[in-house]
Amino acid sequence: MKGFVLRRLQPHAGVIKQRYAEGESFADLAEHFDCGWGTIRRFLISHEVPLRQEPRKRKLDSVGADVLKAFRSGTDIGLIAARYEVQSQTVRSYLVDRGALDAANADLDLDAA
Repeated sequence: MKGFVLRRLQPHAGVIKQRYAEGESFADLAEHFDCGWGTIRRFLISHEVPLRQEPRKRKLDSVGADVLKAFRSGTDIGLIAARYEVQSQTVRSYLVDRGALDAANADLDLDAA
């Protein structure tokens, strides 16, 4: 392990790994240990800690109820996408993830859009 900050974190390895395993984010750990989130990530990788997939914030999360309501009322996916300034595929993926659109039929809706 090279780098001053990584060496500085070494005495805290057990705590860092435990807190990460309990769900603490890279950013929260970095703030606590006064370093960057990338440093925490590299530290965990160097200790062979399996990294979890951090949930990504989606552009539609803040208007999700409106997207679902519009889709269920028959509004075209292309129009929904234009309203929220995203790609049609973003709307389709959002709807599939929430069970509002069957993944097998998502391609059919592509043709309609």
